[in-house]
Amino acid sequence: MKKSILVIILLFFSGLAFSQTTVTLQDQCNCEVLSGTAVTTPGAVTPGGADTGDIYVNTNTGTIFYWDGDSWELTATDDQQLTGFTFNGVSNQLTLSLENGGSVNVDLSSLSDTLTDTNTTITNFEIDGTNTNLVITDSDTNTFSVALADIAALVNTDAQDLSISGNDLSLSGDP
Repeated sequence: MKKSILVIILLFFSGLAFSQTTVTLQDQCNCEVLSGTAVTTPGAVTPGGADTGDIYVNTNTGTIFYWDGDSWELTATDDQQLTGFTFNGVSNQLTLSLENGGSVNVDLSSLSDTLTDTNTTITNFEIDGTNTNLVITDSDTNTFSVALADIAALVNTDAQDLSISGNDLSLSGDP
């Protein structure tokens, strides 16, 4: 009986001794755990000298990064899905609704143009006196010139002849 009590007491104390062992992350992953504030976003390359798989904990934000061999990357990402979006034309705000009830507003004001679109008609379409520019005039008296050499460089130039007489444009030599 005394021997069985002695064995039970011995097993109890050996279990107690092993239960006091501390297991660290370094013991589990064969990696080094670094900490500080140098890494704030994925893709950071400092601090360098890390081995693949090393862990970095940002002490300001609690974000955990791992070294993939050439940069620090996030250990996890949030894969939110958009559930809808609306656009307010008065404020130029795009609102994106996320799957977990959150939303994000995007100000698109910087993309808004300040031009006024007008409907005009072409009132004059001619080649200038030196035969080097195509000149177009609209109903607001705006004039646009395009060098004929620029047009010719973009068009298949063949043996056709183009001539203008008054308001008549003639094309000859068309195969």
